[in-house]
This record gives sequence, C-alpha cells and structure tokens, in this order.
Amino acid sequence: MYSIRFLRLPSLLLAVSLLLQVSFVKAEDFSGVKLNVIPRCTVKHQDEGFKRVCAELLNQSEIEEVKAMRFAEVYEYKAIENGLILAVKLKRSDLVFFDRPAISGEVTTFLEAIDTELFAIKVRFKGIEKAKLNPLLFNLAAKKSIRLNIDGREPSERVVVEDWTVVLKKLQDNGAQYQSMPFLGAKNLEPKNVEIFRGRHCASTITGCKIIYTADGGIEAFIVNADAARIQLDNFIFVGIPSSNENRIGELLKGRDQENFDAFLRFVATDLRLAIEKNETPKGRYVAGYSNGGAWALDALLFHPELFDGAILMSPAAWELQSRVNLKNKKLFVGAGELEMGYIQRAQEIVKIMGDLGAEVKTSYSKSGHSMNTWVPIWNMALRDL
Repeated sequence: MYSIRFLRLPSLLLAVSLLLQVSFVKAEDFSGVKLNVIPRCTVKHQDEGFKRVCAELLNQSEIEEVKAMRFAEVYEYKAIENGLILAVKLKRSDLVFFDRPAISGEVTTFLEAIDTELFAIKVRFKGIEKAKLNPLLFNLAAKKSIRLNIDGREPSERVVVEDWTVVLKKLQDNGAQYQSMPFLGAKNLEPKNVEIFRGRHCASTITGCKIIYTADGGIEAFIVNADAARIQLDNFIFVGIPSSNENRIGELLKGRDQENFDAFLRFVATDLRLAIEKNETPKGRYVAGYSNGGAWALDALLFHPELFDGAILMSPAAWELQSRVNLKNKKLFVGAGELEMGYIQRAQEIVKIMGDLGAEVKTSYSKSGHSMNTWVPIWNMALRDL
C-alpha cells in the first residue's frame, strides 16, 4: 500500500488514490506531493512472464508509432502483448505539479517525454492488453482530472452501460421500486439513509425473492451494470447501506473498534432486516461488500449463519478466521483484481478456508484493480447463479 501527501490534489483523486493496493516499490517527490509508482521493468519481470506489474520506456519504433497517433482526446493507448502503451499529448505548462504527466488508478506511473508535447510509457503485466481499466490522469492545470477508458476485452464481453436515471426509469416502468429509508442513529451508530431496490415481483411481497444486504456504498452501479448484462432482476431486493462518515474502518473491520462493529452488525441483522422484511421470509438472504465491506460481509455470515444463506465478497480487505463455523449449504462468491496484489492473495486464501468449512464457493478474478471493473463481474456472477 502507499500514501500520498496532498497539497492541491482534488478530493476525487484522494478518494481514488486511497483505494490503490498495487505493490509499489518506488516513490518520487515533486512540489510537496509524493506519488508512489510501479517499478521499472527488469529482466526478472520479463523472465517471470510479467506476473508483476511494471513500467518501461518505449523503444524507437514505438516512439514513432505514438508520434503517428491521432489524439481524439488528451490521451491515447495501444495494446501490445502483455502490455499497454499509454500516451498523452499536452504542453508542460498544462501540468499542475510534477515535471511530466502522471496517472493513478489500477496502475500508478509517470509518463516520460518522447517529443516536445508527447509523453508515453509502457505498462507491462501478463494479459493486461485484454483488461478493462480506468486510471486517472490527474495533474492537469487547464482541465479537471481525466479518467482514461481502456478496454481490451473481446467485443462479446463488452456491454453498453446507460445512465442510472435511464435504467431506473426503465425498471420502474416495468414495476420495480426504488426508495430511501432513513434510520435514526443510536449508541456507536450514525443515522443511516438506506437505499432499497425491489424487483417487480418483490414490490408487494418478499416471498420468493432473494435479498442482498450490501455494506459500504451505493447499489446504483451494480444495478446499472447488471441491467446492461441483461441479468433478470425481477426477483431481487438490493439494500445499499452507507458506512459511517466518522468511523468507517471501525464499523466494517472486526477488532478495529469492536463497539462500532457490533452496533453496525446488530443494526443490519435486526433493525434493518425487520424493517424491510417485516413478518415475511425471503427465499434467500445474502450479505455483500467490496474492500472493507467485503471483509464485513464475510464476518456477518460467520456471525449469523442462521440468518444469511451466503455472501458476495469483492476484494475483501483485512480479515482472519477466529472461529470455525459450519458453512454447509452456504454460497460464497469471491473475487479480486489481479492488479491488486494483496487483495487477490487474501481472496484466494478465503476461498480455501471457506471451502474447508463446507461452503460452495465460486470465484471471479479480473485483470483490473481495486475498482468496479473488478467488482461488477463478481456481483454479476453471483446474480446469475442465484
């Protein structure tokens, strides 16, 4: 993990940068802003088949290719075997800090000057040319941060994602419901404004429906992407539970602030569940989350196997098994991005542990980082199975 000391970075960059979990080994410091970047490629990287992400300079023929590119936007890219050439066209005067452009996201690196107004770098990683990535070009003066749209997937794997308001209206016109439900705060628990989506068959009764309680964030992106993937949502209820503004880590990670963790889990398992389900029993009840929320979802299942039928664990954060629980007949959907080294290792460890406890486990590992590009495939995998 790495840290950035911000002076003038926009809040968006702060939110993005705090998610990055690639194994960084180098740091450079300009203008009081420290950016940790992926290492330069070595012979060892190549000999290992680029199993670890790295960056390298362009050769002369690649430089000529970049010079011949037609830049429809500030950036352009080209896929090569086990790599991507990333290029940016701008004036040095456009930079806020650093002496060259920098990107942050699934990969974090500087681009090097190859001509007067051209900067480029090669990012190497096995299979990255087939990945879906959205790193951020952030140190521009004249423009706000630009999110690069890099998509090397096969055309059959790509989906057209519409605007949330468009998708919601379409689903509501078909009988679905979407509402916000406010809850007052309590000791060790902040007030919550919970978002609830009900598929059209779940609008008046939850019998026959499967409910997914999702911690630490909204559910809009998951609904939009599931709809784009043509997943039938009629028999689902999705519950989006916002995390604490003051003590998110304590609320989601067991042992960090046990009173807050206990209060949040108790809220989901009792007050929230009863408010949504009332006196009915759903066909299935699941917990979900990404990052810290993923760790929380696993603990929620382990603490309440009598309530939950399984969990969706997307890049689960720090977690350790403290007591063995029989998970026979429980379903787990686990995954992480290959570009988030620590998370994918943890996910693979969890897969083995949960399998040993008797759970039915399915996995999804994407060539992406700590982002929706990784989490959406895991979520969609779960919905298709359920």
